[in-house]
Amino acid sequence: MEKDPSPTSESADSDRHALNDVRASLDSDFEIVRPLGHGAMATVYLAKDRALGVLVAVKVLRPGKAADETARRRFEREARAAASLADHPYTVAVTRFGRLTDQTPYLVMQYVKGRTMEERLKAEGRLSVPEAVTVLSQVASALALAHSKGIVHRDVRAGNVLWDEEKGCARLTDFGIAAVIDPTGPETTRLTKTGQLLGDPHYLSPEQLMDGQATELTDVYLFGVLGYELLSGEGPYEARTATEWIKAHLQQEPRDLRELRPDVPARVADLLRRCLAREPMHRPSAKDAARALQAEASPSGAGTAAVEEGSTDLTKLLQKRVPQVVLITVGAGYGLIELVSNLGNLLPPKSELLSVILVVAAVAASAVIAWFHGERGHQRAPSVEYVLLGLIGAAWLVGSVFAVLH
Repeated sequence: MEKDPSPTSESADSDRHALNDVRASLDSDFEIVRPLGHGAMATVYLAKDRALGVLVAVKVLRPGKAADETARRRFEREARAAASLADHPYTVAVTRFGRLTDQTPYLVMQYVKGRTMEERLKAEGRLSVPEAVTVLSQVASALALAHSKGIVHRDVRAGNVLWDEEKGCARLTDFGIAAVIDPTGPETTRLTKTGQLLGDPHYLSPEQLMDGQATELTDVYLFGVLGYELLSGEGPYEARTATEWIKAHLQQEPRDLRELRPDVPARVADLLRRCLAREPMHRPSAKDAARALQAEASPSGAGTAAVEEGSTDLTKLLQKRVPQVVLITVGAGYGLIELVSNLGNLLPPKSELLSVILVVAAVAASAVIAWFHGERGHQRAPSVEYVLLGLIGAAWLVGSVFAVLH
């Protein structure tokens, strides 16, 4: 939130007039110190609460936007959404909402001294793995609470995650385009038009691009993009232009995070890959993501991970449906062997032995395929899968030739 403003010379006069108006309207309650930053919708000022003597951030809708009904309602909805999450340690609390003398809406927020993750990435590059995992676990925790209250952020990205230097934690901010999952009144109507893309093409889910309904799982997809950026310094796709990004979200599979950065824990890489599933139903919830990342980020996470990995092998096998696929293959193979046995007089010699060799190879191949593709959703085939299937195929061919020759 602490960001130096960089207005153009054309807007400098307008910004000075706006600053004077804010000072005049709020002077009895707040001493406006200086602008912190501004965007297309609003300007944020550093201020001192005269009654409490603490620094706060005052966010004011920019001149020209106050007359826009959609902008006003979006701004007010941000205030309500953020205020409902005020008690969470990883959000920026909104403490007050009001209007200036000219009816321009403003809100008062907790002041967070620090930079956004976007600024940190530009200045420092990718984060260390422990810090990135900690930041992601905190953002996921904030999202989980928002989702439990029926709020979808819809703009989860590095620029909306602040690093609180004093508290040493991440804070999710800017609910300016938040949506309400379960509308309860007329004020929760949708504020976007059909065909209107609201957001950065880097951070748009497939369902947003297809003009589908944004749900809490939309936030999970955007969270996956954020995770790739924090851990690798790059996005999940090889794209540069807005068009390439849109095509990537709709058509491409995310890159292997461990190829981009080998020291990323396998379980974190797998979690972020699942967050980026094109079908929302195949993504984990923010609550599940927060729980997994908190376990990874805990001081004993490295030690407990190994124990958990050994104790959950059966769970992983069941999740990937390996036993089910193997049993189906064994059943089909048994039927094939029985058929060949019954037709023994009609088939060439050693047909029954060849069928047994084929079934053994098929069972081994089915186990490999199920391990890499048994989970719901589309999974990219790693090179090790091709190697294993190639070895199984070679073993089947050598075994068959040996059986025929001997």
